[in-house]
Amino acid sequence: MLLKKAICFTMALTMLSVSAYARPSDNYVFTSQSSGGETKTISASPSNYGKIVTSYLYVNDKNTFTVVDASKDTINVDTYDSESYELKDSKKINMELPLFGGFYCGEKYNFIVFGQSNPTESDRVITFKTVKYSKDWKKLGAADYKGNNTLQPFEAGSLRMVEHDGYLYVRTAHKMYKSSDGYNHQSNLTFSVDVERMDMADEYSEIMNANYGYVSHSFDQFVTIDNDKLIALDLGDAYPRSVVLIKYNDSLTDGKFTASNGYCSAIDMLEIPGKTGDNDTGVTLGGLEASKNNYIVAISSIDQKNKSKERDVVLLITGKSDSSPVKQIQITDYTKNQNGLSASKPYLVKLPDGNYELLWEEFSEGSSNGVCYVKIDENGKMLTDIAVLDDAKLSSDCQPICMNNQIVWYINAGTERTFYKLDI
Repeated sequence: MLLKKAICFTMALTMLSVSAYARPSDNYVFTSQSSGGETKTISASPSNYGKIVTSYLYVNDKNTFTVVDASKDTINVDTYDSESYELKDSKKINMELPLFGGFYCGEKYNFIVFGQSNPTESDRVITFKTVKYSKDWKKLGAADYKGNNTLQPFEAGSLRMVEHDGYLYVRTAHKMYKSSDGYNHQSNLTFSVDVERMDMADEYSEIMNANYGYVSHSFDQFVTIDNDKLIALDLGDAYPRSVVLIKYNDSLTDGKFTASNGYCSAIDMLEIPGKTGDNDTGVTLGGLEASKNNYIVAISSIDQKNKSKERDVVLLITGKSDSSPVKQIQITDYTKNQNGLSASKPYLVKLPDGNYELLWEEFSEGSSNGVCYVKIDENGKMLTDIAVLDDAKLSSDCQPICMNNQIVWYINAGTERTFYKLDI
């Protein structure tokens, strides 16, 4: 496929390429002030384990947008002009517990989940705290969660949230109490919160199997809502050893997602060869979307058969019927060519027209070649050629968003913050 290049800092295009995405350089990169933050660029050598997302973007209105950036024991909230990218306001949010778990921009409120370790394995220790804030960041309430078999919250995984019909649904990871074999095992964990009352509505922290939504070990967690039902995605290395899509069969009522008897459909989107419990899966999750007809998962993966060091960007797509087959669509051919090129984890961005932009950073022997991007439909069909934004980088965890008919994300470098933009 023709590889099209959009040059970041000049208006020149390569002679072999004419890109519909090519624009003058000032459409791409902005450097602006921030209240600080750790440098978080994507790595050419992905970790076996997931980690907490600490970089977030959300739109306030047509004039401003906000960055929420957690670094060490500080949560920085910076608001910018959406045209000039000038820093307009900065706040620091107090840590309610020692560990930051994740942020969610809700319909009426903002939310942050905090956590703390529980070395004595006491059911009286609050291991998760969900805090509600007004849109101007005044604390309005909190829901404590304890007695959930948690030694260490967020361990070797991530945390993502979704809001539906007055309830916040949280899917994350934890290291559990010591089991009968003498080990503290890791798995996923799910709970829901009544947004107005800030009470716990439902939770699941028991050891079971994927038919109950339980995955162990679970090294990354995504969650969304589709047709009033909870849909989740986990990266499992044992039970099951797969990229597994979990479809909760019961409709959500009063925040309840659990049921008494087998209430989930577990679909292995990608079975991962290897020994049960081997942490090295060669897979990194990048995104989960529920389209009109399909569930779409974006990953980067080694050649699972030949155990390549290179990684490709792959789409895993299944229809919404339980009997629908899983399609695996390989977007890149780095593993086949073995020319030193490899892909980072991809990001999947839903576009206003119902299609999606797929982005990843391309590496050559560990050095970045820029950010690649291609537009796809819900069936994984590429609607454009692959293009490259030279000299650009992806964040290790900032999900790009759509704003002002552009795709926007940022990376930190000390007190400098660089924003990247792509026209839709």
